[in-house]
Amino acid sequence: MSDAKPHVIVGEDSLKQFCTRVLILIGISPEHANAITGSLIEADLQGVTSHGVVRLPIYVQRLRAGVINPRPNVQVAQETTTTAVVDGDNGMGQWVAIRAMQVAIYKAQPGNCAFVSVRNSNHFGAASYYARMAVPHDMIGISFTIGGINHMTPWGGAQAMLGNNPFSIALPAGHERPVVLDMACSNAARGKIIVAAKDRTPIPDNWATGPNGETTTDPVQALKGFMLPVGGPKGYSLTLVIGLLSTMLSGAAFGSEVTHMYEDLGRPQNIGHLFGVLPITSFEPVEIYKRRMDKAIREIRDTPRAPGVERIYLPGEREELLAEEYRRTGIPIQKSVWMELQEVGNQLGVTLRHD
Repeated sequence: MSDAKPHVIVGEDSLKQFCTRVLILIGISPEHANAITGSLIEADLQGVTSHGVVRLPIYVQRLRAGVINPRPNVQVAQETTTTAVVDGDNGMGQWVAIRAMQVAIYKAQPGNCAFVSVRNSNHFGAASYYARMAVPHDMIGISFTIGGINHMTPWGGAQAMLGNNPFSIALPAGHERPVVLDMACSNAARGKIIVAAKDRTPIPDNWATGPNGETTTDPVQALKGFMLPVGGPKGYSLTLVIGLLSTMLSGAAFGSEVTHMYEDLGRPQNIGHLFGVLPITSFEPVEIYKRRMDKAIREIRDTPRAPGVERIYLPGEREELLAEEYRRTGIPIQKSVWMELQEVGNQLGVTLRHD
């Protein structure tokens, strides 16, 4: 491993085995650990490093501090034919979200549109992982969540009262790849700033402000300040509504009730999510829908390109292509993240090997 290289290349299987073993050793069941790891690794495969294994150390800290339940009893607290409220029993957000989306898909099997709200969960990683779960069932998947940290102000405010509240919508296609929107309501995911701060890599000046409210390219100062909403007041409005949808239907924490995932290791977070499923057969024959989706995708991709543009991508397409590449070549892990993972492994007697 050359010191000149900014990343360490790790095979998918090696990374999965390491993360799964770590989670099992701190009390999570093998079934849950495998599912949680699958979500983390998929994010890194898709180049969404802000929601991949970079999060493992804080999850370990919170589990060790006793503010996440390693063996939750995830239950449906109340339900109708097409809706449910899931209580995550303070379990790992990835496992709670998987179970909740499974409930939504099950309720949608007869052709119903189904929605499931969630309380007593935790940070669940990349929103698209759960929206994509609906795609193999010929359903459109929807995934909303509130952030685990308040780091955005109401438009015109000077105090953080909102997260950047990511959401994802996944639409199946026919021969083409599914169209998958996955975005936070800030100009960038806060996780990207966390990754940049580990190596003191400058960030674009439209991502965040420092604690003084002025824009900054210093990721360390940005973590002390506020995230900037995408589209100004429109982004503020969007993050507000996503946050309300993720919490008000289940009793999850919102606004001043939200604790800080990294700094408050004394209280559970009561993170909320909302999942939705739209079965295509409720609206249109599947074969017609898929044929039209393929046509729409190809029309967008074949649009005349601006000078210097090699290819037009649909949402989620870059990520799937990158995942195919990384499955062949290995996953690049930032050196600072690699060192943190090694430290976690050393504490638990687990070795992570690179290629």
